[in-house]
Amino acid sequence: MNHKKYFTKVTTFIDKAVQDGLLPGAVAGVVTPNEMPYVHYSGYAHFKKRIYMKENTIFDVASLTKVATTLPAILKLLEDGELDLDDPVYVYVPAFKEYQSDVTIRHLLCHTSGFQPGINFYLDGTSMDEAIIRISERKDKKEVDSEVIYSDLNFITLGYIVEKITGMSLDQYVEEIIYQPLGMKDTCFNPSSKRLNQIAATEFMESIQDYQWGKVHDENANHFGGVSGHAGLFTTLHDLVKFSRMILNDGRYNGQRILSKQTLDLSREIQTEGLKLSRGLGWQLYDTPSFSGQFLQNGFGHTGFTGTSLWFDADKNFAIILLTNRVHFGRQTDIARFRRITHNLISLAMEEFQEVDQND
Repeated sequence: MNHKKYFTKVTTFIDKAVQDGLLPGAVAGVVTPNEMPYVHYSGYAHFKKRIYMKENTIFDVASLTKVATTLPAILKLLEDGELDLDDPVYVYVPAFKEYQSDVTIRHLLCHTSGFQPGINFYLDGTSMDEAIIRISERKDKKEVDSEVIYSDLNFITLGYIVEKITGMSLDQYVEEIIYQPLGMKDTCFNPSSKRLNQIAATEFMESIQDYQWGKVHDENANHFGGVSGHAGLFTTLHDLVKFSRMILNDGRYNGQRILSKQTLDLSREIQTEGLKLSRGLGWQLYDTPSFSGQFLQNGFGHTGFTGTSLWFDADKNFAIILLTNRVHFGRQTDIARFRRITHNLISLAMEEFQEVDQND
């Protein structure tokens, strides 16, 4: 069935943003529990080389790694009884005992640990093990539960904990428990150079005097060998459709249980009541229209610095996947405005589409 007529305004808006030079390119999709009513791609995966965006373009999704890799890994370990959300981190990382004894797994997931946003480990060659020690020794930390401070340090630590518990690297573990069962064949860390022409390039880097292409954009993740709990994941629209459909179907995909409904419900419950920002476990929850737009006022999602986002509408039970390589043109693009308008137009289109769909 052709659903394009409902999404004409979305397509026009995305194409105009590309034509006006706001973005080099974009791939967008809408997914429901059982179908995909909208897909569109526009512009360039690599502008200088004139490589066009395609439906299967692979993106460096930056901080979507937090919710598409590290979060499901932690949730699976919770289901398996390997950890408890209120365990102190020092149970798994003894170095946390001296200065960070009050920090729990939950604090890391909700960004209520009090840690500062980040440390440039790549500048002085700090290894992952050394980075965890440096995090454990921070004395400039705010009190736990005093405010939400979005910090890569939280998810770097969570990724490290996954590896300590499982004895596997983070990418290997999540490949086994999430990506293989879902058939996410284009999802990985450190993609093969043979697939370069399928990958969207990111920012021009002075250090290499070229565009970062096929290697992770985030400097710390790149320094850690391309695999970290906060960034490093490469994936496609259709693989994120599979991941999203699993969530929309309460943890099931193609008749297979990936995560439990109870676990997923817990992950999107507000954990930061009384604080200025609403967070679930890993997920950003609706606060203001600044992220999700004016018409999606009940849901959860996440963004990635490279220009990516994933948002679930809890009322209408659909997800919006928006993948761009906005940093390919630099960091000045107002990606938040672009995302809000795209979300608004999709929400209005879905209202009409779902009305017609229900009456058929």
